[in-house]
Amino acid sequence: MRRLRVVCYAINGRGLGHLTRQLAIARWMRRYAEVLDVGLELWVLTSSEADTLARREGFPALKLPSKAMLRDAGVDLSRGLTIARAWVMQSVALLQPDLLIVDTFPGGTYGELLATLELAPKRALVARPVRANMAEDPGYSGLLPLYQTVLVPDDAGATVSSEPGGLGPILLREREELLPRDAARRALGVPEGQRAVWLSLGGGGDPAAMSTLPRLVDSLRGRGWHVVVAAGPLYDGVERRGEGVTWLDRYASMELLCGVDAAVSAGGYNAFHELMFAGVPTVFLPQPRVADDQEARVARAVAAGAARLARTLEDVPALLESPGDAAAARALVPRNGARDAAARLLSTLLPADDVARAAELLSPALLGSRSAQGMAPRQLLELARALSGDSPSQHAARRAGALDWIDRGLLHGEIPKDPPPAAPLLSLLGRFDTIGLPPERGAELVLGLRRRWPAATPMELYSAADTLLTAFVPFEDWGGAVALLRAMPSQRTWALASFADALSRWLTHERDLFDAQRSFVKVEGGGKRGLAESLALLADGGAATGHSAADDEPLL
Repeated sequence: MRRLRVVCYAINGRGLGHLTRQLAIARWMRRYAEVLDVGLELWVLTSSEADTLARREGFPALKLPSKAMLRDAGVDLSRGLTIARAWVMQSVALLQPDLLIVDTFPGGTYGELLATLELAPKRALVARPVRANMAEDPGYSGLLPLYQTVLVPDDAGATVSSEPGGLGPILLREREELLPRDAARRALGVPEGQRAVWLSLGGGGDPAAMSTLPRLVDSLRGRGWHVVVAAGPLYDGVERRGEGVTWLDRYASMELLCGVDAAVSAGGYNAFHELMFAGVPTVFLPQPRVADDQEARVARAVAAGAARLARTLEDVPALLESPGDAAAARALVPRNGARDAAARLLSTLLPADDVARAAELLSPALLGSRSAQGMAPRQLLELARALSGDSPSQHAARRAGALDWIDRGLLHGEIPKDPPPAAPLLSLLGRFDTIGLPPERGAELVLGLRRRWPAATPMELYSAADTLLTAFVPFEDWGGAVALLRAMPSQRTWALASFADALSRWLTHERDLFDAQRSFVKVEGGGKRGLAESLALLADGGAATGHSAADDEPLL
């Protein structure tokens, strides 16, 4: 297995924005690598005080105190910056990444990356839009050529970026990963028939949020709204819990957004795009920021009919009665750019055709299927790999080798066909739904066949699985089906299709899979008989041995 290491640099203040974007990209890079059977080690360097969000998403993070934390702790800022520069350089030197991904600031928030970049053979910048005066500053624009890849996640409603690396806003969840409205409302504790409003002022670290959040809660919960407060992991002000209020303690609650009818929010990049992506009409309270023009961003949503602008807290309750249109909000952010960003970045390390194949397999249709949502992510990715066949580069190598052997007269016959499309995986997942097969059990069945017939092609695996699902349906015992297949020895000579047909013929005479397993174990005799012979005897009713499943003695 090929192994790669990627370091994600998300150092800028104590908030969530830089960290969330890096994690969104890292999730998709990990998915693609899993499908391609590539060992991908991803590390995060961050100054966010919400660094445990990385752990929640399954990534190791190295934490550096933010500038705000240094000030709060009374540490001399120049001393802290000297330590930070040395720490970043040492961390990258120790990790030795194949690719370094930097968010927003090409020179690093401490100016430390100029000496660090040369430690990574490949470098990419996720250049989130910033104010024009910053983008035109030579200290920013002059550093862009130091990166081989520059990706520009566009700001919703703005003129589409002319940069070759332009893509949609980068978000932590896909639309298919958002909970349906009813499920989200249950998770949020919203009473049936009551309007719900989402209240968020960013990650919670802004001092103004400490006074503003409680005031907004008090003004809204007495007006027929159930108030869902996403205070953020950095909030340490007064909490307003009680009847009519759900106070969220979670770091990433984007998947719950479909459970509310409207929102009140600051206009930060992440919160803005998450709310619009989920189709939540919003009353925005834009905040002043050095690099981020929240006013301009909110103005685009207002012009699109997706939001309203509040100048004061007192304006909010009235504006919430007509906050905007959900369809207009979704149209403003029609797609998440995280998967595209991950594919472009991984293509700097792996053949682009291979990554494109992984992206084709992990389509929105796949993520949106009920069976896919019922599986553990790693199990789904393993199933995708089993049914996808060779990657394009592997296929090209096999094809070239076959042509060489044909030229030398050492091989006669057909050269390998093109890799199969992604359709078999979606078809199989749809079959799981149709027959009521728990998706994790379905994956166990298919992956069990793969382990016992490692030489089977993806289409042979798909066809055999389809045959066996039909045979197992009448028993309504999927645990028994998995156990029976586990009792089958690995095969390298007998064709998988022949096995599936033989097992199906035998099972038409059986009434219980537990009894069937006992019969098989007795006839097979721990390897005394081959699999083909054992199934043939069982299909014939055990006439040659005088065996009958009904005559079995209990096995201890």
